[in-house]
Amino acid sequence: MKRHPHFLFLLISSIIFLMSLTSCDQQKDPIKIGMAINLSGRGGEAGEHIRDGALLAIKNINTSGGINGRPLQLLIRDDQNTDAGIRKADKSLINEGVVAIIGHSTSSNTIKALPFVTSHNTILITAYSASTQLTGQDDLFFRTGVDCSLFARKMNTLLQQKKIRSVVFLKDMANAAFVQDYTTYVKNNFTGSVTEVEFDSRETSDWNRITSEILQPDPDAVIFLTEASMTSIALQKIITAGYIGFRIATLWTQTPGLIQHADKSAEGLSIVTYIAPDNTRPEYLAFAKDLEGNFHKKATARSTRAYEIVMILADALKRSDTHTGKELKKALLAGEYNTLMGHVTFDQFGDVIRPVYEIIVKEKKFYNNGEL
Repeated sequence: MKRHPHFLFLLISSIIFLMSLTSCDQQKDPIKIGMAINLSGRGGEAGEHIRDGALLAIKNINTSGGINGRPLQLLIRDDQNTDAGIRKADKSLINEGVVAIIGHSTSSNTIKALPFVTSHNTILITAYSASTQLTGQDDLFFRTGVDCSLFARKMNTLLQQKKIRSVVFLKDMANAAFVQDYTTYVKNNFTGSVTEVEFDSRETSDWNRITSEILQPDPDAVIFLTEASMTSIALQKIITAGYIGFRIATLWTQTPGLIQHADKSAEGLSIVTYIAPDNTRPEYLAFAKDLEGNFHKKATARSTRAYEIVMILADALKRSDTHTGKELKKALLAGEYNTLMGHVTFDQFGDVIRPVYEIIVKEKKFYNNGEL
């Protein structure tokens, strides 16, 4: 049967139109990134801040057009702060085809996760793991936070400024990779006396024993290598027992929960951190307003870092021809990122160097006492 030229034109046009629709649908398939953090184990409340910051970043990225027209999808898994939970969370995300995993919440957990995740040609990136066991490795690991060696140098600067000659480290061995690393690097450059008091927050803690061992040497300073809830308890215990010396904590403690739980016991506490509480960058102020509007929570050190890390990943994904671990690594290393927390670049091993500050708790607020 003879076809009219107009009919053939319509047929061809329809085929092209349907092909274009199929192509558009394929382009709009989401790019999946994973997040494996502690949401239900001890310290799980902090994980909620990480989750919220990341979700807000995803929302803003997708509102602005996604990754070259494709939406970014965040798959969240609770690692429960256990070995079995870590394996289950990472395996689930790998099976879902994520191009990168943000995690984990502590150095010890990240170290456990690293071999499995990177062996599947997948980027592992975190802002929450400072152990030097992760430093200087040519692999698929990246982090946006400084490591223990830099933290320790700045801690020693603070100890010198305060003329501290004796310290007690309170060490939560639930995150042994971090606390052992931190202690070792401080001790390497500290000439005074050092006492180490250990406990494990995953077990029942004998606070009478812990408090007695902290106070027995009568130290000039107590350094808390503990998360916020444990630091709060320890502060209350030693102050009630009469301790009046310097008290110094780490970034692990920098959460609203510290002030909420420790109350007046946190007054005067110093925190060595790279998160400045007086951030006035327009993008940070917009983020803080957005976070409160969407989640009814104040911006925290954890939610801020989560937002930043998703934005960095999104930038690299836009510049990556494919989203394999190898190609995404190249894109991350090649980038320079002006984030809500400042300028970020990675060295050849995926590590960063950032300013470190002394933050002081005063009148139930965090105040920046200057760069160390």
